[in-house]
Amino acid sequence: AATAPAIIAGGGAADCGAVLVRLAELLGAPLATTIAAKGLIADGHPLHLGATLPNPETRDFLAQADVVLAVGTELAETDLWWDDFELPGRLVRIDIDPGQVDIPYPSDVAVVGEASVVLDAVMKHLADHRPNRRPDNESRVAAIRAAIRDSDTDLKRTHRRVLEVFAAVLPETAAVFTDMTQIAYTGNEIYPAPRPRTWFHPVGYGTLGYALPAAIGGKLGAPGRPVVALAGDAGLLFTVQELAVAAELGLHLTVVVWNNEVLGQIRDEMVARDIPEIGIKGRNPDFDLLARAFGARYLRPRDPDALAADLARTLDEPALWLLELRQSDFE
Repeated sequence: AATAPAIIAGGGAADCGAVLVRLAELLGAPLATTIAAKGLIADGHPLHLGATLPNPETRDFLAQADVVLAVGTELAETDLWWDDFELPGRLVRIDIDPGQVDIPYPSDVAVVGEASVVLDAVMKHLADHRPNRRPDNESRVAAIRAAIRDSDTDLKRTHRRVLEVFAAVLPETAAVFTDMTQIAYTGNEIYPAPRPRTWFHPVGYGTLGYALPAAIGGKLGAPGRPVVALAGDAGLLFTVQELAVAAELGLHLTVVVWNNEVLGQIRDEMVARDIPEIGIKGRNPDFDLLARAFGARYLRPRDPDALAADLARTLDEPALWLLELRQSDFE
């Protein structure tokens, strides 16, 4: 009976893209994903809100929904980034964990089960359903995504230029493992993951140093799959010794360091709170010498065209690669 339904899909629904798209189209329901579910719906689908749950535009839209279907998501603080995320409509939750369906947002209808099984059953029950679609939902989704893009800061526009190259050059099968760095925070929202499990980020724990060892694990788990690690300069130095492991194993791996020569997010939050900028600017190594010391090959592209060529080269030539991207070169 909903007239303005919406869907939130999390990592527990990562393998349910096809049925979720059919359900969204049947109901005319805009669909937002968490970071863990990026790629389950095509980025350009007219009902796709993207991984934009932290954005006020998406938050306001969901607050107007009369029914929200949340599938395979904890609706955790680090999915939403709001302490008071408002879901005043009826909340229907599908989750495999019976202890999760009422935390932190109590459900009006709780269905405990594996997402694909439950969603297939729902679609069978809706076979003859004639929904009360809002005719303007697709235009509303387009307006929300345009408003989010129009609100980009200069820094996010710089990130976009780089991430658009990644999206254009990397094949659909490539896996990108990201660290706690500002370009990855932008990518969490805007990177058009072509399929599930192609964009990895340490949501929740916020682990500095995650990207490189996670990428090594990803490459070992799927040797034929292109793998990229994307880390900030500080984040890479937390686990840079793992370059030795990648070299010893002879891995074909691309490690990209986004070098802004500062703990940028922490600095920005210090500035916003009028806190003295303490302990945020460390001494970086010479990344060319560092790469060679570990037996890696080094490139430093200085513009998007050079990045496209160099990134493609690292995919084509089996080796351990370190690409240094200096933020100042792309501003």
